[in-house]
Amino acid sequence: MAAQQDLLDQELLANAGQLIKWLESQPQESQNDLAAAAFERLYAEAAQPKSVSGNACVRLCGLVEQASKSDSRALRDWAFSYDVVLRLFNFYIDWNEYDHHRSMRLVLDLIAALLRKNPDQRAAAGTKDALLGDLVSIVSGFSTKPVAKSAIKTLDHFLGKYVFTLDDIRVSYESYRSDFQGREPIEVWGMFVGDLLDWMCLHFVCPAAGKLVVTLYRMLRQGRGGTDQIPSIDLWHSWLLMFVTKEPSLVERIKNYVFLPLFKIDRKEALLFLLKMNNDQPVSASEKLNVDIPALIQLAALETGKRVGLVEEPDLSTNGQSESDGNSIVLQEEVLESVLGHPSHEVRSLAFSILIASPSTTKPYSPRALQLLQKHLGAFFADPDAKFRVDVSARARDMFKRVRGAIFVLKRSIPRVRAKAAKENKPDSTADAAPAVYKANLIALPEDSLVQCLQYHEDFFKWYLEFLCEELVPTASYQRHIASLKALGHILRMEGEKGKTWETTDDQTLFFDVFDDKWVRALFDLLMDPFDDVRDVTSTVLKSILADTRYRKFSLLAENNHPSGRATELRELSRSANDLARRTARADHADGVARVNQVLYRFLTTSPERIGLLSGMIDELERKIAQAESDLGHAVLEAPVHGDFASLCSMWQVVSEMPHSEEDLQDIGKLQVRLLDCCQRAWATVKYILCDDSPEGHLPSELEELEGLDTKGLISYSFRSIHESSNLMRIMIMAIRNKSSKGAVIPSKDVYLGIGRLTFEQLSNLRHRGAFTNVSATFSACCQQSKHLEQSEGDEDILLTWYNGAMDAINSQVSTTRRSAGIPSLITGILSANAASPSFESVMDTLMQIASTEAQVTEIDDTQLPQVHAYNCLKDIFKNSLLTSLGNKSEAYLPQCLELAASGLRSEVWAIRNCGLIFLRSLIDCLFGSHESKQMIEAGWDGKANRIPYHRYPNLPEVLRELLKSGHRVMATTSTLSAAAAESVFPALDIIRRAGPPALLRDEIQSDVAHYLSSSVWHVREMAARTLCSCLLHDKWLTIIKEIYCEAQQAPVGARLNYIHGVFLTLKFVFERLNEVSLDQLRADLPELVEFLSQSNAAADYSNCPDVVAAYLEVLNQTWTLQLAEGLPLQPSTPQLPAKSSLALFKSQKAINDVFLAHQAIDSINALQEIVFNAHTGTNTLVTALETIPKLWKPAAASEETLLALCSLYTDAALRTTYLEAQTAAVENLADVLDALLTGGKTQKLPIDELASLWACLPLGPMNPALSNAVIRAGGGIIAAIHTAGRLTPEGLSSWAVLMADAGLDDKIFDTRFAAAESFRSFFTVIGPNCQAPAFLPILLALYDTLNDDDEEVRDLGSDAFKYIAGVSLVPIEAASRLLQWLAVTFGELSQFRAIVANRIVGGAAISGAAALQPWAPASDQLAAALQFDDSLFAVEEQNLFVDEVRETKRWVAVFNSLSWAGGDNESDAVLASLGSWVQGGVDEVLDIMIRQDDGPLGWASDAHVFAIITRIVHGYLALAKGGSATEGLTARVDKLRKLVSEKNNTISQLLMDALN
Repeated sequence: MAAQQDLLDQELLANAGQLIKWLESQPQESQNDLAAAAFERLYAEAAQPKSVSGNACVRLCGLVEQASKSDSRALRDWAFSYDVVLRLFNFYIDWNEYDHHRSMRLVLDLIAALLRKNPDQRAAAGTKDALLGDLVSIVSGFSTKPVAKSAIKTLDHFLGKYVFTLDDIRVSYESYRSDFQGREPIEVWGMFVGDLLDWMCLHFVCPAAGKLVVTLYRMLRQGRGGTDQIPSIDLWHSWLLMFVTKEPSLVERIKNYVFLPLFKIDRKEALLFLLKMNNDQPVSASEKLNVDIPALIQLAALETGKRVGLVEEPDLSTNGQSESDGNSIVLQEEVLESVLGHPSHEVRSLAFSILIASPSTTKPYSPRALQLLQKHLGAFFADPDAKFRVDVSARARDMFKRVRGAIFVLKRSIPRVRAKAAKENKPDSTADAAPAVYKANLIALPEDSLVQCLQYHEDFFKWYLEFLCEELVPTASYQRHIASLKALGHILRMEGEKGKTWETTDDQTLFFDVFDDKWVRALFDLLMDPFDDVRDVTSTVLKSILADTRYRKFSLLAENNHPSGRATELRELSRSANDLARRTARADHADGVARVNQVLYRFLTTSPERIGLLSGMIDELERKIAQAESDLGHAVLEAPVHGDFASLCSMWQVVSEMPHSEEDLQDIGKLQVRLLDCCQRAWATVKYILCDDSPEGHLPSELEELEGLDTKGLISYSFRSIHESSNLMRIMIMAIRNKSSKGAVIPSKDVYLGIGRLTFEQLSNLRHRGAFTNVSATFSACCQQSKHLEQSEGDEDILLTWYNGAMDAINSQVSTTRRSAGIPSLITGILSANAASPSFESVMDTLMQIASTEAQVTEIDDTQLPQVHAYNCLKDIFKNSLLTSLGNKSEAYLPQCLELAASGLRSEVWAIRNCGLIFLRSLIDCLFGSHESKQMIEAGWDGKANRIPYHRYPNLPEVLRELLKSGHRVMATTSTLSAAAAESVFPALDIIRRAGPPALLRDEIQSDVAHYLSSSVWHVREMAARTLCSCLLHDKWLTIIKEIYCEAQQAPVGARLNYIHGVFLTLKFVFERLNEVSLDQLRADLPELVEFLSQSNAAADYSNCPDVVAAYLEVLNQTWTLQLAEGLPLQPSTPQLPAKSSLALFKSQKAINDVFLAHQAIDSINALQEIVFNAHTGTNTLVTALETIPKLWKPAAASEETLLALCSLYTDAALRTTYLEAQTAAVENLADVLDALLTGGKTQKLPIDELASLWACLPLGPMNPALSNAVIRAGGGIIAAIHTAGRLTPEGLSSWAVLMADAGLDDKIFDTRFAAAESFRSFFTVIGPNCQAPAFLPILLALYDTLNDDDEEVRDLGSDAFKYIAGVSLVPIEAASRLLQWLAVTFGELSQFRAIVANRIVGGAAISGAAALQPWAPASDQLAAALQFDDSLFAVEEQNLFVDEVRETKRWVAVFNSLSWAGGDNESDAVLASLGSWVQGGVDEVLDIMIRQDDGPLGWASDAHVFAIITRIVHGYLALAKGGSATEGLTARVDKLRKLVSEKNNTISQLLMDALN
C-alpha cells in the first residue's frame, strides 16, 4: 500500500502526537492498517538490544497511548484490541528478561491503563484472564518459557495497579494444580509463595521474586484476600523455613530481598515477626555441627532488624539488662557469644553482622560487644572462604566507622555533661542513674560513665590498629594479609575524606601517629609478596599514606618526615627490590619492583628528578637489551629485562596522569621514542624463540652448551619480556585519549603507528599462547584509539590496512596452532574499534564464506587451511566480551553459525572438524550464558523453564531440526566417515538436552532424536537417549517410550538390537531424572512401568546380546531401588538370564541384582556371603557387590544384629580376598559400620578378636595407596572398639598415634590426611572427653596438628572430632586454641607434656615426651639454613600455607606461661635448662647476624623462615623471663640485643623486636 510505504519513509514515527494526527487525517477504513504498520515498524526497532534500540520503546508506547485517546473510533478500537495488548505484553515479557531498560516500565503502565480504560469491559476481562493465565503458568513453572523475572515483575506491578486481585491469582493458580482439590485457600497461598521462593535460587530473578513475596504477604496480612486467608506469623515463618531447609545457602537472599524491604516498608509487621524471633530459643553451638535452619532465619531477621533500627542494643546505663518496648526489640548480646566461633560461615557472618550493625554510625558499643570482637576478629580475618572475608571486610568497615563516630560523640558529650553538672552545682557522683538518652549526636549520661565509655572505645581502637599491623607479619597466611590490607584501605579512604564527621582535636595522636616505622616495614615488605592482589592493595595503601602529611611518623628514621627524606627511603627500597628481582628473575619480584618504582616516581618532588629517574631506567634497559642481542644465553641468566619493562610501565601510568610543562613534554617525547625502540629490539631478540612451532620445548643449538640455561628459563625470559613490553606499549597508547588535556603526554603519530605495526607483526607470527594473549589486548587498544589519531589527507586508513593484512594471514599462513595463534585476535581487535569500515557485517560474511568452503584431504596441504583460521576468528568474535558490550551484533548470526559449525564437524579434514567443535562449544556457551554450574550442565534440563530463550532466536528450532535431519541422512550411508559425521548432530542434541525442546517443534524434534537410538555408535545412542530424556519430562513419558519400543521391535534385524538398547538407555536416564525433579510423577507411573518391564521379555528375547540384557537389568535395579525406598514389594522378578557373559556391564548389573535378591532372602547375610565369597567372582564384580551392600543395608538405619553381621562379613572379606580394590571397599564399609555401632553405644557384641586380627594382618600384606588410606580411615573405629572392650594396650595406642601423626604430615597427599581426620572423628565420637590418661596425649597432639592442616576440609573434620571432647562446635582456628587450653589444664603437671611444650616453642613437632627430649636443632643451625638464599626462577610453594609459625609460638608460649614451673622436679628443670640453652644460642646468633648484615626493608628479617625462628627465640626468652627462669647470662645477652636494635636506628624490623620492648 502506497500510504503505508509513505508512512515508513517519513519521519512521522519520531513523534507520536504528529503520527496520530496524520493517521486521523487518513481515510477511516485504512486507519487500522496504517496504525498496525506503524506499530510493526516501531515494534521491530524496540525489539533489539538496548544498545541499538534507542528510544523506540518510548515511541511505541506513545503511539498506542495516543491512539487510545484519539478522536477516531477506529484508532481507539485498534489501541484497545486484544492483539495490541497481547503484543505489548509479550514484548515486555520477552525483552525485559535479558535486556532490561527503564523505558520498559512504560509498557506495563500502558497495559494496565488499556485494561482499566477499555470501554468494552467484557473484552478487557477476557484479555486480563489470558494475561494472568500466562503469568501464573510461568511463575508456577508450568510454562517452559524462560522469562520468570519479567513475569514476576509484571504480576507485582499489576497487583499494585489493581489490575488483578488476590482472588484472581489464587483461582488462576488453582486451575493449574489438579492436586489442590479440597485445599484451604491459605494452603494454596503457601504453595504459591513456595513456588516464588524457589525462583530465588536464580540470582537474577531473586530481587523480583522477593519483592512479590513481600507484596503478597502484606496484602494477605491486611485481609485483602478475605479473613480466611490471613497467614499467622507462625505460618509465615513456616513458609520461609520450608524454603531455607531446601537451600540453606539462600538465607542471605531471604535477608536482603524479603526481610529488608518488608522491615523498611511495614514497621508493624516487622516488629511482630522480630518479637517472635527474639523470643524463640536462642541459637547455640551445641553438638550439632551444622546449625539448625530456624537459627539461620532467626539471626538473619535480627540482623536485618538491627540494620533498620527495629532491634536495639542493651542500653549503656543498664549493664545489658533492658526490656523491649513497643517500638523496638532489645537484643541480648550474650546469645552471640556461642555462635561467633561456629563452624558455619552463614551463622558466623550473621552473628558478626548483628554485633556490628546499627542504623546510627555514632552510637557507642557496649563493653561486652567490643570484648567479643577482640576475641573473634582473628578467626574472621584468617578464614579461607573468600566470600566470607568479603562480608567480614564490609562489616569491619562499618565497625571502624561506628567506633570512630562513638569516640567523637563521647568527646563532644563529656564537656556538655560536665558544664551542665557545674551549672546545677551538684557533684557528678550524686547524679541519678537515668537511662542513656541518645539523640542529636549527644549522650546524656553521668560524666564517669561517659569517660569510662570513651576509655574502652579508645582502647579498642588502639588494639584494632595494632591487630591489623600484626596480621601483616611475613609468616601470616595470604588470607590474613589481604583481609588486613583491605580493612586498612577502607580506613585510610574514610580518614582521607574531606566530609568525614568524626574529626577531633586528638586525632593526630589517636590515629595518624600510630603509623610509624613498624607499619613502614610491614608495608614495604609486602610490596614483594608472592600474591598479586596483596602487592596491589599494599601499593594503594602506601600511596594514600605517603600523599597525606598527617602521617608524620610514617618513616623508618625519625628525622626523615620531610618529602626528600621519604624519597631517600623509597630509593633505598627500590635498590633492594631491584637487587632481589635481578637475582631471582621471578615475575612476582619484577611486579614488586614496578610498584616500588611507581611509588618512588610519584613522590619525587621535581620534574628533573622524575625525568632523570625515567631516563636512567631506560639507559639500564638499553644496556640489558644490547647484552641480549650479543649473547642471549647469558642475558637470560644475568640480565632479565621484564622487571625493567614492568617498572617503566607502572611509572608511565603516573606520567600519563600528570600535567607537564612544554619543555618536559619534549623530553618525555624523546623517551617515548626510545621506549618503542627498546620494545622493537626486545621483540627482534626473542622472536625466533616465541615463533617456533613448539616454543615451550625449544632450545636453539647455540645455547645448549651454556651451563645453568634450560628451556624453562629461556621461554620465561622471552615470554615475559614480550608480555611486559606489551603492557608498556598499551599504557603509552591509551594516553592518546588525553590529547584534549593541557600538558598531557600523548604518543606521537609515529609512535602510535610503530606500536600498531609491531603488535600486528607479533600477532601474525607468535606461537606462544601466553604471549599473544597479552599482545592482543595491546593491539585492540591500538584499534580502539585509532579514532583519536589525527589523519592528514592521503593517509592510509590504518584499520583497513590491518584488516587486509589479517585476511592475507588467514589465506596464506601455514603451520599454525589449532587455535590459529594470534590471527583471531587481529580480527577481534579491528572489530573492537566499532568503525564503519570494515563493518561488523562485512567481516562476518567474509569469515563465514571462508569457513563454509569445502576442503578434501586429497586435494590440499593440511598445513594451509584458511577455514581453520576463519572458524577460530568467528569463535573469538562470539566469545569476546568487549564486542558483546558494543551491541552484541553477533547474536543475530547465532543460528547460521550453529549450522556452519555443524557442517565443519562433517568435514573430511581433522583440523576443520576440531575447529568446528571448538567453535560449537563457544556458540553453546553464548546460548546458555556462564551462570550454569558443571553439575547443571551434566544433569541436563529439569522439565521446567527452557534454559535458553527460544523466542529470541525464532529460527533456532528449525535449525536444530535441520541438523538432526542431516544426521539421519549420514546414518543411512555406509561411508567410513559416518561415525565421525554422526557426531555433527551432537551440538543439536546437546542444546536440546540442556535447554529442553522448543515448544514450537517439540513432537517433531522428539521423533528426530529417537531416530538416533538405533545408531551403531554407542556414544551417539547414549547422547540421543540423554537428549530424549529431556524431551520426555512430562506425564506421557512412559506411553511414548512404549511406542518407541514397539517401533524398535519392528526395526530391520541389523538395527534392532541397537534400537532396543537405545530404548532401555532412555528409560534409565528418564527414571534417574524424574527421580530428581518429579518423584511424584515417577511414583504414579510405577505400576505401569512394572507391567511394561514384565511384558517386554527383553532378557529372554535378546539373551544373545549382553548389552541389551545389562541395560534391562539396570532399569530393573533402578525400579527395585525406588520400590525398596517406598516400602513396596520388588517387582517384576528377575527374568532368566544368560548363564555366562564376559561383558563387564552385565556382570556388574547382575551382581547388583544378586545383592537385591539377597536383601529379600530370609537369611540375607548368609546370601551375601555366598555372593562375596564365591570363588568365581572377579575383582570388578566383587567391588560392585561390596559398594552396593551399604546402599541397601544403610548403617544409620540397620539394627544392631545386622550391623554386627555386616561387621563380620566385611572383616572376613578384607582378610580372605586377594584383590586390593575389594579389600579397600570392604575396609571402607567396615569403617562406616563400626561408626554406626560405636555411636549407638552397641559395643558389647563386637567381634573384637576378628577386628584385632584384621588390624594386625592388613599392614603385613600387599598395599596400594587407596587401601592404605582405607586402613587409616578404619583405624579410629577399630582402636575405639578395642579400647571400649578394655583390650587396648598403651603400646597399641602409642603405635596408632605414631601412624596418625605420620598420616597427618604436610608432605602426605590430601586423601591420606583426610582419612586420618575421619579416623580421629570416629575415635573421639566414642571416647569423647574420657581421654585424660597420659597415654592419650600423643593422639591429642596429632589431632591438634590436624587443626593446622593446609586443607580446609581436613581442618573441619579435626574440629568436628574436637567437639566431642569439648562439647562445643568451633571453627578450626578457635578449636585449636581451645584444645591447647584443655591440654594445659588436663596434662599440665605431666613432665612429658612440659617437654613437648618446650619442644614446640623451639619449632619441634614431637608428639611424645621421649622424642621431645631428644637434642633440638640449635637455633644457629636453623637460622643458617633459613638464611640460605633461594634464587631459583620458580619458587617451590610451602606445603602448608595455613599454619603460622608466629601464631603457633605464641599459643605454645601461652601454654608454657600457664604451667607452674616453680619448685619443679628434675625433669622440669632439665626442660627449662634445655630451653634456656637453646634460646641463649639463638640470641648469640641473632647478635652475630645483626653485626654482620644490615636488615632494613626486604632484608633478612623479611624472610618468613628467619622471622619465625627469631620470633621463637624472642618469645622463648620472654617466657623464661616471665617465670623467673632466665639466667643472668641470657638476660645480659638480651639487653645487649635491645641496645643493638636501638643503635641500628629502626633498620631492624620492629615487627620482630617490638615484643622485647
